[in-house]
Amino acid sequence: MAQTIETQKYTVIKEFDKGQIRYYPPVMKIQSNNNFGSLFNYISGNNLNSEKISMTSPVYMGDGDGNNIMEFVLPQVYNPNNAPAAVSNAVKLFESEPGYFLTLEFGGYASSRNVTYYSSELNKIAQKHNIITIGKPILLVYDSPYKVIGRKNEMIIQIDEESI
Repeated sequence: MAQTIETQKYTVIKEFDKGQIRYYPPVMKIQSNNNFGSLFNYISGNNLNSEKISMTSPVYMGDGDGNNIMEFVLPQVYNPNNAPAAVSNAVKLFESEPGYFLTLEFGGYASSRNVTYYSSELNKIAQKHNIITIGKPILLVYDSPYKVIGRKNEMIIQIDEESI
């Protein structure tokens, strides 16, 4: 029996031939400097409440202030009042800001070549539709590295709400 995991909620605002504009409401996240182990330790119970937290999707991977970052989205039941505080300095717990994002889905593994290609395609869609982007593209990975067939990834970039 296949196990299903909770996926971050969003609302599709507009669809293009290749991409979508989505609204993402705020969610609780745990972030590290590209250290999967410290994030996994947090959800495995290395937090102030020693609480085990279910894995969700996607995993965010991007560039934050010159550092590669990785973020796990916490399940919907968590908010700033009930999310267990981190005990490790290697991770940061926070509530994300709501925002609008241009998204582009792709399959396979998220190799650096694929990330570069789909980031470029995302920028082409933004230019074609006069969408003002904010920041750098972010990679969203939905599947375990052990899944080989039917993998789902996305490149997203925040956009200026006024350009929708």
